[in-house]
Amino acid sequence: MDGHTEAGSSGLQHAAMPYRGTDELAAGVASFVQAAARAGGATLIAAAAANLRFLRERLHAVDDQVAWTDISSAGLNPARLTALLRQFAAARAGQRLWCVHEPAWPARSAQELREVCRHEALLNLALAGAQVSILCPYDTRLGGAVIACAEQTHPAVIRGPRREPSSSFIAGAIPAECNLPLNPPPADAEMLEYRDGLAGVRRFAAQRARLAGLAPDRVADLVSAASELAANTLSHTAGLGTLSMWVTGGEVICQVEDTGQITDVLAGTARRDPVAPGGGRGLWVVHQVCDLAEIRTGSAGTTIRVHMRLDC
Repeated sequence: MDGHTEAGSSGLQHAAMPYRGTDELAAGVASFVQAAARAGGATLIAAAAANLRFLRERLHAVDDQVAWTDISSAGLNPARLTALLRQFAAARAGQRLWCVHEPAWPARSAQELREVCRHEALLNLALAGAQVSILCPYDTRLGGAVIACAEQTHPAVIRGPRREPSSSFIAGAIPAECNLPLNPPPADAEMLEYRDGLAGVRRFAAQRARLAGLAPDRVADLVSAASELAANTLSHTAGLGTLSMWVTGGEVICQVEDTGQITDVLAGTARRDPVAPGGGRGLWVVHQVCDLAEIRTGSAGTTIRVHMRLDC
């Protein structure tokens, strides 16, 4: 079966496409875009800058029929990508959409790749039933573990012209490796316990972010994220929260721990009406301003670790 025509398809179609080299990438994306053109659907191609430039050159004949997005800026934090695809779908309600979506690339860190895996699993929930076809290319240089994770989070896998069901896909499941406990903060991490008010949290975060060399606008973003996370502690738990900060690998790391539990796996992936009931608004802000957010939650409590790059 042709992996890209999806004749008569309905609902969400989400496929991983492992590829070796740019020729395989271009061939797979071209086939997908041609199928979209035959179907008359709107097409989005979101890839990292180098592949985006390459694909625009190879697909110049359909350039004006495609919306192009540099995913390495729009989706540096993988959690932002769900909102990107939702917005694309909402703006074109009533027609089938076609998206090439490459959230992983070799320069990503191990932590980022793990969150990419989580994001791909959550897409199946966030866009369930939507009239969207998504092709997710995966460079095989990412390694076997990343490709295996892609096969777990995509109902279908495309290899060359063939589209086949993924034998390892489990609907509604997030791969276990995405929920492994985070390593503890290093011995030189600075910590603050808080219970009443946010002024101390803001002051602590701002001072340490400045000392680490974070740019002033990024200091403001990190303070906003720390404040939102601490506000959740004050609103939803009766115990203390702990804020930890440290610098490693060219990043400022800020971690908040408390005894609360996040029960909505999609919390923070969509902008909520400020007056609507329910939570998720604070996590939305965190995802928008931070380069990465790692969330671990359960009956014992929640740990959220956010990353801010010093070179941005």
